[in-house]
Amino acid sequence: MKLLITSISLLHILVAVSGSSVETYTFGKDCSVSLEHVNEDETFIAVYNGQNNLHSWCDYMSFSGRDDGYLNEYEICITPEFYEDPDCAVELTYREHYDGTPLKTYTCSDKPETKYCGEQDEYMYIYLSPKRPNNLQNVRIKLKIEAVMTYDYYKTIGIIIGCVIGGILLICIIIGVIICITCRGRRSPGQIMNPGTGITMAQYQSPNASYPSQPAGNYAPPLTGSYPTQPTGNYPTQPTESYPFTTNRK
Repeated sequence: MKLLITSISLLHILVAVSGSSVETYTFGKDCSVSLEHVNEDETFIAVYNGQNNLHSWCDYMSFSGRDDGYLNEYEICITPEFYEDPDCAVELTYREHYDGTPLKTYTCSDKPETKYCGEQDEYMYIYLSPKRPNNLQNVRIKLKIEAVMTYDYYKTIGIIIGCVIGGILLICIIIGVIICITCRGRRSPGQIMNPGTGITMAQYQSPNASYPSQPAGNYAPPLTGSYPTQPTGNYPTQPTESYPFTTNRK
């Protein structure tokens, strides 16, 4: 396991090293170093070893924090790796523009000892001006120029898209909760719909259930009494006649 982790770490280091480039320029010799692009993959070294004259057209270099997409933003940082000027023969100056106001100035009595970073998305001009041209042979200077990303365009766009999608999802969840609460409020308590019949359980009754009888109460009793009957009394009868009894004689 340790061997695997070590191998992976070495692979990452090799990829990082192979993906970055370092180029060295010399003051007084490389006179066309103008607005070189510096980013996380490109680093530069500016040196002077006292062997070349520092003419006015070849005593500065300029750099710009850029990548291939021109969308990210960087600040340029300069780290002094060594600075030797025993005869005070030169002056080192950082500027944002050509012949602009100096940002920092160093001499033999005030040597650069710490990293200096410019403003975001600004140029960096590095001047090495001769003060004693006859004593340049003892000057030894080495500066490392690198860029630090201060604005990641793609990361910012990703955050914005993520926030938009998250906001839409949150709105959908809130709407769903509101709809559920509204539907529950409209449904009467105790009424459960029987699927497929459209009849609620409250309306359904078992066939064996007893139907409600007529409610008891004070009702008027039916009328009772004697109805008029045929009047009674002595009515004259039909008179009857007696007929003589006859017998048949032989």
